Amino acid sequence: MKQLIIISFIVLMIVFIIMYVSQRHLIYHPSPQVPHLPEYHANDMTVITLHTQDNLELMSWYKPAINNQPTVLYLHGNAGHIGYRMHLARQFINAGLGVLLLEYRGYGGNKGRPSEQGLYKDGQAALTFLNQQGIKPEKLILYGESLGTGVATELASKHAVCAVILQAPYTSLIALAHFHYPLIFLKPWDKFDSLARIQAINAPLLVLHGEQDNVVPYKEGLTLFNAANEPKKMITFRNLDHHNLWDTPDFSREVLQFINSHCN
Repeated sequence: MKQLIIISFIVLMIVFIIMYVSQRHLIYHPSPQVPHLPEYHANDMTVITLHTQDNLELMSWYKPAINNQPTVLYLHGNAGHIGYRMHLARQFINAGLGVLLLEYRGYGGNKGRPSEQGLYKDGQAALTFLNQQGIKPEKLILYGESLGTGVATELASKHAVCAVILQAPYTSLIALAHFHYPLIFLKPWDKFDSLARIQAINAPLLVLHGEQDNVVPYKEGLTLFNAANEPKKMITFRNLDHHNLWDTPDFSREVLQFINSHCN
């Protein structure tokens, strides 16, 4: 019996060590495929190259706004690539908004490996590009999706923008790791601690979250929202989860109404 306990403990420790060493593979799920505009009905967008502080070149997609409309910097989630975000981006474009679909390092054929600090650098490179295009803070919206909400809160805590929109946000990656792996006591290297910096954000905030979300629990978004400064608004989708928020026409309509209220 004692030998069995020792073996079980050793096996458990080996599992912990493997998970700890390979934790970024659990967090980031990039598609290595290079997305092409025609495949995602994005021919009206332009492929651009962003330059990061650590000398990476990031392929991304950009469509300027029309008639001085606001521009959305879209910071996507942990899986896939920017092509998969065209369904929502198309609705912004159809409304006349500008859209920059930032592709992170390691995603969509870009060089580099994703990490917390790396994604912050990628976001900063996108802001630098938009500034060079003449996009003023009062016409810039930061849109974070899932993992990208952590990038959005980091950028918004240091830069003036006209609005911040968070889709299925979390308080921190530490809290999210504890939810998914309650027996793992080691903290992740990449923390994305939005709760620690939400008070530094003074732009109008919109939070969108599905109550049935089992990837990022609804209470995570609610906790972050409650800690945020005014003006703020939270929209709860009672019967939706992490992956189907876009399936309701109410989603894009609410987002566009919020943008029109604060950035036009």
